Amino acid sequence: MTKYQIDITQEAKKWVIKKLNKEQARRLMKKLKKLEDYPDIHGKPLRHQLSGIWEIYFEKKFRVLYKIDYDSKTVKIITIKHKDEM
Repeated sequence: MTKYQIDITQEAKKWVIKKLNKEQARRLMKKLKKLEDYPDIHGKPLRHQLSGIWEIYFEKKFRVLYKIDYDSKTVKIITIKHKDEM
C-alpha cells in the first residue's frame, strides 16, 4: 500500500510553534502520522460549505482540518485551531 504524503501549511506550522509545548507537538505529529495510511478512516468528512474537508480532533480540544488528494496521495493540513477558535 502506498502511503500518503502529509503537507502542512505555513499557517498550521506557525500555530503549532506558537500554541503547543514540545510534548503536545510530538503527540500531534504522532496523530498526523496516522493519516499517512488511512486519512479517510481516521477523520470525519465535513458537510455543506466545508464539503471536501476532513477533520480530526487532537486532545479533545484542538481541531485539525485537512484535504485529501487521492490522485497524488497527499493529505494537506489546512489549519489547526482550538475548538473554541473555530
